[in-house]
Amino acid sequence: MDMARNVYRRAGWLALLACCAACGCQTVRTPEEKIANGNIPREFQKVSMPDYVVEAPDLLIVEVLDALPGRPISGERLVRPDGKITLGFYGDVYVAGLTLPEVKEKIILHLRKFISDETLGLIDIDPVTDQPRIDPKTNQPKIVDPRDVNTVLVDVTAYNSKNYYVLGDVAVTGRFPITGNETVLDAINFAGGLMPTAAPQNIRLVRPAPPGACCEQVLPVNLAAITSGGDPTTNYQLMPGDRLVVYRDPIVRFTVFLDRLAAPVQTVLGTTLQSAFTIRAVKFAGAPISPTGAGGAARGPITNLPLEPGAR
Repeated sequence: MDMARNVYRRAGWLALLACCAACGCQTVRTPEEKIANGNIPREFQKVSMPDYVVEAPDLLIVEVLDALPGRPISGERLVRPDGKITLGFYGDVYVAGLTLPEVKEKIILHLRKFISDETLGLIDIDPVTDQPRIDPKTNQPKIVDPRDVNTVLVDVTAYNSKNYYVLGDVAVTGRFPITGNETVLDAINFAGGLMPTAAPQNIRLVRPAPPGACCEQVLPVNLAAITSGGDPTTNYQLMPGDRLVVYRDPIVRFTVFLDRLAAPVQTVLGTTLQSAFTIRAVKFAGAPISPTGAGGAARGPITNLPLEPGAR
């Protein structure tokens, strides 16, 4: 009796551990009270993004008003995986990791190898005399800051390198481009909403730590308060690289866990039953047919039959 009780007790503990392993930890690192008193960007308290940093595969437009005759520079330029854009006849320029003013400056400095400073608009012209201003220290024409030149235009036409991610039990998981105005609610809507197996009370925003920072942020999302109560506290503004994770309902996760545990047993049982059925079928097919009647009773010896003529 005691042995059976110990077995049941161990089975109960194992089931509890299995349930915990399947459901996972449901706690969060940052409580909502602390978030509400903090300065985390959220709906109605959004912040402007820092200067855009060009990376592959962004699409830039580069326009040079006065290039060499027959060698114009105009149109869109794709930032290649090696971080460079091509200017055709003028060669390649490495632009990855630079802001737009820095890209413009680098392109102009590169074009100085082919185009004169006056053509590029780098010479400071006096609007009164329409003559170059002379630097008294060098006795040379003053050079304008390349970022202030009006003859070269650089801008971004497709922001392809900055994204956020939606993972878990949503209709469409994956990577989504960020424009700087999306919130958690926007991300869930763009992902097609929650699946029936999702746990609306267990959604988190994971924000990676920037280089040199201490650690990442794990922020809870109170979807019920956002949608039903109109509370913007946890409707965070999304930043590049954010991961919005929608966890599965614990009951569904435990059911899936049990199905995985039972799958090998079901496979073994199914194979065993199929093998036994096949063996019985083979034996039945090879068994001799007994001389039975239609009713199943064995026939007796055949006697008193009339003999053929000439037979004894």
